[in-house]
Amino acid sequence: SGICISWFAAVVAHTLNLQSEAILIRNACGGDLGRAARLTSQCNAAAGLLGLVVNQTGAKLSDSIGRKAFFALGPLAQALAAALAFTNPTNVATLATSKVMRGIFTTFSGTVMGMAAMRDVFAGTELAVKSSTASAVIGLAIMVGPIIEGSMLKRMKAGNEQFAYVALAALGIVSLIANSLTIPETLPEEKRKPFSPRAALASVNPFGFLQLYTKGSSAVQRIVTITTLQTMIDGKNMSDLSLIWMREHVKLSVEGIRNFLTGFGFLSLLAGGKLTPTLLKSLSVWRFTTFTNLTNLFAFCLRASYEKAAVWFGAMPFMLPGVNGSSTMALNSVLNEHLVASGFGVGESSAWLNNLRVLTGVAATLIYGYFYAFCRKRGIWAGHTYTLAGLLGAALPQVLLMLTVKPVDLKLDEPKSADNK
Repeated sequence: SGICISWFAAVVAHTLNLQSEAILIRNACGGDLGRAARLTSQCNAAAGLLGLVVNQTGAKLSDSIGRKAFFALGPLAQALAAALAFTNPTNVATLATSKVMRGIFTTFSGTVMGMAAMRDVFAGTELAVKSSTASAVIGLAIMVGPIIEGSMLKRMKAGNEQFAYVALAALGIVSLIANSLTIPETLPEEKRKPFSPRAALASVNPFGFLQLYTKGSSAVQRIVTITTLQTMIDGKNMSDLSLIWMREHVKLSVEGIRNFLTGFGFLSLLAGGKLTPTLLKSLSVWRFTTFTNLTNLFAFCLRASYEKAAVWFGAMPFMLPGVNGSSTMALNSVLNEHLVASGFGVGESSAWLNNLRVLTGVAATLIYGYFYAFCRKRGIWAGHTYTLAGLLGAALPQVLLMLTVKPVDLKLDEPKSADNK
């Protein structure tokens, strides 16, 4: 329950200033949408690259001193990032610093530490089901953040959007208290690795994740590649583009964007709580992954095919089975077993996996941001950016699954073995 609360607060922090941040950045860029898209993609890239060091070093230390203390970093960074944006809302550098800081530490204390704590306690199919159930809170958080922000923006005059960051600062303080009270230490002392200053210094190497390929089994290498590519269409990689699309192309109002995010959050809550666990229990690993890849591909090709609200909203149901990382859950449960068999530490390997996904997210946001700007400049249909995302985050992983993964790799899939594909 403590990890659920932490994930809930982290996602609310990510969604609480979606519209206000986009408005402030657009205004700071003089209304130039292409420049705003490039800036947001650059901020996401910077957060990803700097996060490599934070994730790697912090996770390595957590294998020696425990997880609990590291859950405080995200809330502290949120409060500081809010203060920066509030005090200087027209400065591009300040807004960029605020966005980068929040992205780095919210991801570390939420995603990296959260998954490490889950892996401390659960394993196998139980880990997949528990992760899906816990991730249902993400849907609730996606609803709560935009509702709070929409309510605040509705009462503000244009030009006062920085006041929405007061809520982010308050959330950081509340999250800090809640995490300290509700999250237990999941790594007992007898399972901790001895602290080594030399190993800690070596962990600063942001490319430590390459050990997954140099020291991991062939199954680890294949599955890691597929699940990493699947994260190219995670919400955090698409959110900036989606806000530009909703506001500038579909012409949704503040209330319309809030309604979309709230509706999507509610449906994600239902999917995470009921649909995804049911699919995980009833389908083989291969079938679950294939089904969710195909629904993601269809949804992303559909959602920006027209600048119409009906099409944008209509694509939502097709995204639910596999969006926001759900498509990786079946493979992740298998991957966890392979990582343990390869002798990797839970915290360290969690950081490596997240760093790989961070690098993929950096590439994804840059690709989408610059491709969108390119299409705008050349008069090409900008909605092709979503088709590109679907190809990279769903079609390519599915091709790799079909061509490279062997039945023995899916060893948790024994009841429905290879001929059940």
